Amino acid sequence: MTSVALEKLATIPYLDVANLGGRTITSLMFHDKGSWRCWVAAGDQLIEMKAWPAESVYFSEDGAAPSDIAFHFLDFMSQQACFPQVIPALFGIRDDYFNLSASLAKIQHIHATRAAVKDGCARMVVSEVEYVFLVCRSIFDLLQEIALKLWDTIQLMDSSVEKKPLKESFNAMTLFEGKPATRESLERRFGLPVPLADYYVRWQGFFHLLRRFRDNVVHRGSQVQTIFTGESGFLISKSLRPFLDMDVWQEHERLSNDLVPLMPALGAVVYKTLEACDDFSMTLSQIVHFPPPIVPGMRLFMRGHFNESLSLILADAAERLGRQAPSDEAGARPAL
Repeated sequence: MTSVALEKLATIPYLDVANLGGRTITSLMFHDKGSWRCWVAAGDQLIEMKAWPAESVYFSEDGAAPSDIAFHFLDFMSQQACFPQVIPALFGIRDDYFNLSASLAKIQHIHATRAAVKDGCARMVVSEVEYVFLVCRSIFDLLQEIALKLWDTIQLMDSSVEKKPLKESFNAMTLFEGKPATRESLERRFGLPVPLADYYVRWQGFFHLLRRFRDNVVHRGSQVQTIFTGESGFLISKSLRPFLDMDVWQEHERLSNDLVPLMPALGAVVYKTLEACDDFSMTLSQIVHFPPPIVPGMRLFMRGHFNESLSLILADAAERLGRQAPSDEAGARPAL
């Protein structure tokens, strides 16, 4: 990680250098009043360049384009909780966001070009389904890595809580004596404040669904079910795993032979994973005294090659899951 003297960072008008407090600045790309401003480190110097992102994150009051997305997790972690020890995990999750958007877009592209691929489409889609589940599962362990790295240094709002060492994996946090952890066991074993204990209880069911799929594929030689090709998209059997327990389809999408569209199920998996990230950062903000934002008055936005399709998929998943749909206001999509 490049280090730059504070007096040089102070020349960037958007940064609150006085309250930086040893935290890491995760982006020096800004969009302000319709213009892009970008600084890059050259040795121990900062140079402003004329540049704008094709795939990156940037700070802005509002998104520069309607498809640019502001997630609470990415913004909060980059603005207030960006301590050096959590940066590798934060960057890993950030990269996973881009990769998930690419994987979902790839499935749509495979269907659109299926005439050229012919008989190989199903195998290509199977590999993407496996990838999506594996990435979503790994994100939970990166969230746990962040919690672990912060735990010894944070100051809880409730000073009466006696913190105890956390486990390294999300799985170890959410299982106790072979059974799902309860709020009471989490409080007793780790000294968690109630909101954080509730977070683990809230997401352990979804996490273990992802984990079972990952373990079956990686360790037990299981296969993703057969993928079928329909006119408007790829299809799966509703009665086979890993989608057996999902109920996100509308009645008119259910075919007589128990086939249903694949993308709503994958969209729901990705949506709930990103929702878990936002819930994690919102929970931290309720229980920990964090320093003020590094870039006051702005939010961190994600811009990627596949943001437009990702936004549509997430909006569809929100409707199917009964969540709040994304805003239609350009550049002002709320966090999940």
